[in-house]
Amino acid sequence: MIRRWLATTFQSLENPQYRLLWIGSLFSMLAFMMQWTVQAVVAFNLGGTNSAVGLVQLGVGLSMLIVGPFGGVIADRVSKKPMVLWGQSIIGVTFFVTGAMILAGTLTLVWLMVLTTIMGLVFAFLSPTLQAWIGEIVPRRMLPNAVALSQLAASGSRVVGPFAAGTMLATAAIGAGGAYLFMGALFVVVLATLLRLPPTRAKPVGERRPVLAELAEGIRYVAGHSAIRTLMLLFMAVVVLGYMWQIVLPSFLERHLGRSPTDIGLILTVNAVAALAVALPLAGIVSTRWAWPAMFACIALLGVGFLLLATASSFEMALLAACALGPGLSGFMLVNNALTMANTDPGYFGRVMSLTMLAWGFQGTLSLPFGILADTIGEREMLAIMGVLLFGIAIVGGFVALRLARRGDLNITGPQHASPASS
Repeated sequence: MIRRWLATTFQSLENPQYRLLWIGSLFSMLAFMMQWTVQAVVAFNLGGTNSAVGLVQLGVGLSMLIVGPFGGVIADRVSKKPMVLWGQSIIGVTFFVTGAMILAGTLTLVWLMVLTTIMGLVFAFLSPTLQAWIGEIVPRRMLPNAVALSQLAASGSRVVGPFAAGTMLATAAIGAGGAYLFMGALFVVVLATLLRLPPTRAKPVGERRPVLAELAEGIRYVAGHSAIRTLMLLFMAVVVLGYMWQIVLPSFLERHLGRSPTDIGLILTVNAVAALAVALPLAGIVSTRWAWPAMFACIALLGVGFLLLATASSFEMALLAACALGPGLSGFMLVNNALTMANTDPGYFGRVMSLTMLAWGFQGTLSLPFGILADTIGEREMLAIMGVLLFGIAIVGGFVALRLARRGDLNITGPQHASPASS
């Protein structure tokens, strides 16, 4: 029984090319998960408010919001390998520069915003290209599992990343500057791994159309598929709300629980361990009839986590809230991404996944308003509002999915390929 479960859950890793891509992505995601922790603390220390943390995220959000859709068009046209190598290289250099400026004492809030904006611009091209590359490497029948395993790697990185970042932040000899330099060094390992992959094919020049025309074609494709359209709207709403607790976490720890903002590392580590525990079984059911119900259950669990954190009166209660927040958000993204890729035609992988990147753009852009909101009405009140909204999304989304299923526009029994909606 266990052997069969392992074979089903990790089947995509039997593909040698996917295995290399997965390993390289694991190290890059480890750096990104560390960056989430370190960046929030650095921004809070530089500005002293939730608005400062949101301001840094604003640059990332705007760049991904504006450039993100075009990144998917490029991903569907060019050779994936050089695009990924250049993207990972630029992000690695950005981390090195940030670390050097911290150690030199020259980093300001404006410079931090500029550097994170550069990272956001690159990530707008990098993320859909990586997703499309997975679609080229693995057979169609393994695609949901391959996407789920990529999300599983992200969940594993959330375990190690915040713990490592928190440890470095709390160590005077390393601090935020040393943490950023370490994150940059991880990308050296990433590049060494990805260089071993064979060259990838570009879309023939004769099949290419103007960029705007291909972007419009991708938007029409999503609008005409009920399953993909529903999944994408859910992804945008949940991602925008689901990460807002991390914006207020440094100030919440200091102002409400009497803890240091650097304790964010321990909370995010517990959050990630809980997410990983749930991600393992979810990776094995993304191709079953339980996929859609599990996705809505994860949204509801995320809402529970927000409400628990809003009412937390001790650090231990905040840790308990993290045990719900982690599985709720990570589990939702794992299932949602697997269902989205499984229902998408290969020629549209990059464009569809880049449109989901708009969620990260909206999340980053709205971080500043939500930071201002938290400063105005209080962290607890903002967290409670987010929790209630997530419950509403789970309920409304579930009813919409059932209605589409009764109309025959949505298959809720598994990630089967969707047909364009008649409307």
